[in-house]
Amino acid sequence: MFISVNTERNRASPLKLLIMNRLRIVTYNIDGLPEVLDLKELPWYLKPICWIYRLFKGTTLIKINDNKDVTSRIKSISEYLLKLNADIIGVQENFNYNNELISNLQNKYIFGNYRGGIDFSNVRWIPYPKFKTDGLTFMSKISFDEADIVKWNDNCGYISSANDLLIEKGFRLEVVRIADDLYLDVYLLHMDADFCNIECSDSEVRGLQLKQLVDYIIKRDSYNPIIVMGDTNSSPYYSWDIKNINIELLHRIEHVSTLHCEEAIPSNCKDVDRIFFINNDKSKYKLELEDVRYDTIILSDHRPLIATFKWDSGATG
Repeated sequence: MFISVNTERNRASPLKLLIMNRLRIVTYNIDGLPEVLDLKELPWYLKPICWIYRLFKGTTLIKINDNKDVTSRIKSISEYLLKLNADIIGVQENFNYNNELISNLQNKYIFGNYRGGIDFSNVRWIPYPKFKTDGLTFMSKISFDEADIVKWNDNCGYISSANDLLIEKGFRLEVVRIADDLYLDVYLLHMDADFCNIECSDSEVRGLQLKQLVDYIIKRDSYNPIIVMGDTNSSPYYSWDIKNINIELLHRIEHVSTLHCEEAIPSNCKDVDRIFFINNDKSKYKLELEDVRYDTIILSDHRPLIATFKWDSGATG
């Protein structure tokens, strides 16, 4: 599937970026879940669920997000991102507050497709209820094509284990023109959450998702440098998550003769939000990491991860 994005609002020149020779990127899980879901919004043929729930609970409201005043918080994130002035931003869990998120950014960035929030007007009911959103939003100062939106083949947890099966988690491929003759493949992802439980093994599923991503990258056979970023839900404290990343991502990429994968690792790495970069011997350009850090700002249950890259002609192909 190829999805072209309108780039008429492009605000930055690729030539200017080439002269600067720098690229600043941010990945940020903004915790944009709605505060509540109201069962009164169910379609007519499901109204009995609303009545039964109200009979036992005394309300039709289901608490979703424990953080209060989400609207104000997402507006603050929008202000923060504007001041941060990154070239590329990828966010996860952009569900019900997209207008608030982009409110300060519309004149500076172009955006990927917004796939809606978590509400009953955005549900696929068959074969089981699922919200038709991945919560991913890509923003760039420079022109790009949203080349693909891919759902994970494997997920874990419907009524437990972080309820990953209730949305269409996956990854997106964005092809960004960062110079006149240089394109960058950016993969923005959100992986399975939680750990092992009686319903399924989340850690095993994360390994399968990384394998699916790497299969996709290898099959695409792009000559462009590659960034992989997002909420991996893979903790550096757990051996199985470290093993998944080492074996299913780093090790498999390194076994493609022309590809070389590295992680942008802050010295205080203890979060699940990650950035990886992949260089290709077939490309005449090479990404080099200059700086990476987690910001200390507390506006979500995640911290933004910020990396700065430069590129040079370092390949032999």
